[in-house]
Order: sequence, then structure tokens, then C-alpha cells
Amino acid sequence: MTRVKICGITNQKDALICIKHKVDILGFVVEYPIPVPWNMPAVTAKDLINSVSQHVNTCMVTGGSVEKILRLAKDIKPGYVQLHYNETLEEVQLISGELKQYGIKTIKALRIDKDGVCAYGNGNPLDAVKELENTDISAILIDSYTKHMPGGTGTPINLNLFNKLNRITNIPLILAGGIKPDNVSDIVSQSKPHAIDILTGVENAPGYKSEEKIAALMKKMVS
Repeated sequence: MTRVKICGITNQKDALICIKHKVDILGFVVEYPIPVPWNMPAVTAKDLINSVSQHVNTCMVTGGSVEKILRLAKDIKPGYVQLHYNETLEEVQLISGELKQYGIKTIKALRIDKDGVCAYGNGNPLDAVKELENTDISAILIDSYTKHMPGGTGTPINLNLFNKLNRITNIPLILAGGIKPDNVSDIVSQSKPHAIDILTGVENAPGYKSEEKIAALMKKMVS
């Protein structure tokens, strides 16, 4: 069964709404290197993650130097760390290998633009996925991006490309980009991802989730 990750949680009210509706993983954007509406300082994220970690899986979404990411992860102790910036293959391996020793799983975001070019390696998503198989990551998040926004774009991924990636790897793939309650059923049935990741598709405004949209989305996932 496809799992659900809702990202960009910025407050306890929204976290509790997600728990109420049985969302599998909550994502918290922590000290991201460039301005995004969902960013939080480490101290705020630590308190929020600690307050809900007994009830739901948690994921810290971040980027930056290896030292910074490891420091944040060891201090905050999320279940997952999602690398969502410009990490090199070597950096992904260093981070995922180190976090594995602490029982923290690593997700690497592979961001793909409208032309099918990824912000990684030589730009070919198929080559990038095969390279990432040689690291200690637990999953790859396939997401859309533009020059103006590294994530949360609301732009769908080409499902034919996603399915091609899914066929060539044994690493679980998480699908993000443009998913919302009214299209989630079709997207999941066409792509069969390990998990889906939703951010703007269940928001009323950047950083503020809609319980109505979350409830509708989760209802579609069990119907």
C-alpha cells in the first residue's frame, strides 16, 4: 500500500491534524539554505518533532554542508533526513552512511524539471538513480523543480518517466509534485509509488494545512 508523507509542517495544530487522519510521515523543513515559506530554525523543529515523534514517523528536510546536516540530525533525531539541495554523490554517501549508524534513514530528492533534466549528476534521471543505488539511502524522492522554487512547486512529474525510473531500481521511490485530493487516485493507480509526498496540495496558504484537504486525500488513499 502506498504510504503518505505530508511535508512543510510548521505548527503543532497541523501536525496533530495529520496524525488524526493517519498520515504516515510528517516532513519538517529545517534551516534550508535558501528562503522557502516552510523553513524553521532547528530549535523550533526539535520541539515540534519531539512533541509528535511518539505518534508518527518524522522527516527533517534540509540541505547544506555535510557537517551541518549531521549536526542537525544528531540533535533533532528525526526518523528520516531528506536531502533536498545540491548534495554530491560523495556527500550523499557520507551523510547516509553516518546516519545509518544512528538509526536515521536518508531520503535523497531527485528534482526534475519540465524537460526531464534532473538537478543531479549529468542531468539524466536514469543515470542518477543508478548512481544513488550505491549509497546507503533508504528511498529516492522524485520531485519537480523550477529555477525559482526547489520544491513545493505544485508542478506534476511526468508519470511515464517516473514509471521508467521505478522499473530500473529496487530503491523505493517517493512521488511528489502536483498531487492533491482530486488527482491522487489516478496518480497512484498509474504510478504505484512506494509513497507520495504532498505539500502545497493540502494547504490553505504556504505553511498552513487544510484539514478538509488532508481528510479528503486520506479518504482517497483507503478507498
